[in-house]
Amino acid sequence: MLLAAARYGYPNAKVRGLRSSLLTDQDRHFLLTAKDLTTFFSYLGTTPYSSCLPDLEDLPSLPALERQLARPLMDNYAKVARSFRGEKERALVLALFRRFEAENLKLVLRALFVNLGKEEVVHLLYPLGQLSDLEWDALWASKTFPGLLEHLRPEIFGRSLQHALPQFEAQGRLFPLEMALDFSCFRCLQQAVFDLGSRSDRTVAGNILGSYIDILNISWVIRLKTAYGLSPEETVNYTLPEGNLVTLSCLNQLARAEDIATFINHLPPTFQHEVTTVKHWQTIGLQLQSWFLKILARIFTGPPFHIGIAIAYLLEKEIELANLITLLQAKSQDLTVDETGSKLPGRFTEGTHVQAG
Repeated sequence: MLLAAARYGYPNAKVRGLRSSLLTDQDRHFLLTAKDLTTFFSYLGTTPYSSCLPDLEDLPSLPALERQLARPLMDNYAKVARSFRGEKERALVLALFRRFEAENLKLVLRALFVNLGKEEVVHLLYPLGQLSDLEWDALWASKTFPGLLEHLRPEIFGRSLQHALPQFEAQGRLFPLEMALDFSCFRCLQQAVFDLGSRSDRTVAGNILGSYIDILNISWVIRLKTAYGLSPEETVNYTLPEGNLVTLSCLNQLARAEDIATFINHLPPTFQHEVTTVKHWQTIGLQLQSWFLKILARIFTGPPFHIGIAIAYLLEKEIELANLITLLQAKSQDLTVDETGSKLPGRFTEGTHVQAG
């Protein structure tokens, strides 16, 4: 206990300090009920997101705004990483962060695929900052896909993309390369968890990420079935191992479910309980996101000195950002409060009972 306190005392205090700046129930209420974009941004300017907001009289495009709102999350990744003295703990935070590097790499691939320059898609990039150590200038200067791979380390993204290159060349679409980037991220994450020196750290980190992978796999199966129309075999091939509850057998059953009721019946009992009354595919992910937010919140009511505190906060912040972007998009489309609320997890709208004034 004393060794854990020495290792995690400062990171624990740092993370809890950062967590205190998450949006409150009142913040979410006023953002959800804002009558228009101007009101939305006026209130958002009173929150910790004020530092990344543009001049209200000169708003950039919606995609550019979304990436500007990601700046606090990127900054906090760097702050959390710097709070750890141990290399293995920092490596886990960096492995979690690599998912955003992967999203920017997907844009590099897409730009190369359709012959666009960086200046034409720069507004879509996450502001990664100095925490990213990839050779971005060289990547953007690449003229071919094999040439691009030369600037990626094999153990991070290079090997996965190399293995997916034949599929890309055969299909003529980027999907295999983009999925390879996602798989690479989670292999790095699983290796970083395995490398942690403490068994208790490996357990808590593995449990959090296992639940995250479960929800991600369920969401991916739904998306690959409904949006891409992939066969059950292809769908299962594009899922991740190492979930807590969703086994390979379960994924096979989910991929073959012909309707939403059958799909729900094949979910593990824990998830069935969360989505029993769901009638729309989109709502399944939102309900499971609410469940996951509860899991993350519980981490902060237990023992304080472990790596899970950092992982839980960063994932909470990511989910907050995703839902803030959903709110922004809804306000730009003049959706009603009810229409907007249907696109958000229940946990995000719990503050709607707060009364103005």
